[in-house]
Amino acid sequence: MRIAVCDDELFYVQNIMERIKNYEFHDTKPTIIDGYTNGNELINAFRIEPYDLVFLDIELDDCQNGIELAKMIKDIKANCIFIFITAYHYYLPESMWIGADLFIDKPIDQKLFQRELHHATQVYKRLNRTVLFSTTEGKVYIKTDQILYLETSYGKYKLKTMNKHYFGNLKTIMKTKQQLLDFHFFQLNRSIIINFKHVKSFCFDYITMTNDDILPLTKRIRKEFKEKYFNFIDKEM
Repeated sequence: MRIAVCDDELFYVQNIMERIKNYEFHDTKPTIIDGYTNGNELINAFRIEPYDLVFLDIELDDCQNGIELAKMIKDIKANCIFIFITAYHYYLPESMWIGADLFIDKPIDQKLFQRELHHATQVYKRLNRTVLFSTTEGKVYIKTDQILYLETSYGKYKLKTMNKHYFGNLKTIMKTKQQLLDFHFFQLNRSIIINFKHVKSFCFDYITMTNDDILPLTKRIRKEFKEKYFNFIDKEM
């Protein structure tokens, strides 16, 4: 995990970097921790090699605030995780709209810092979780967040992802199917397992996925789907 810290006060850059270094990571440890006191320096470095997690001050001295900087970063890497650190609470609503995962006050409370960093690492692990599929092209590791849905029929399967389709023998992915159901996936019917993350909308008798595919929603499963989908949404908020 690549982490950047950007604050116009050098004290906070050094302080946060030290807190990160002293944090007891488990299976997800940072490979890089870089510090910046200038937003332009951060964005230039981000363009060369993006970061996964950015601690970002909202009020920067270089004629741009953290909100605008975060929007630029999102254009480069949409799933970048942000933790805004500031004393200006009135920015909170706008930061939420651009996907700020966390928001920490100055001066920084250590317990809150550790809790929010833990949450950020959990988000990172979810974004980078992979499962193994035996496909007609060979064995392929695929990020779960890239999967739209899995469709099975007559001992074969078709896997739809954001970038391409994969095909294979159903017997080779029985364990993988169960892994998906243990994550944020749902058995829509005997043939289809969907990724809640890619549900665009749903109506009385059908679901629209983010690629605009329409899948049937039967009366038998409708109540369970709604309960689990809204639980998923609550956890994502």
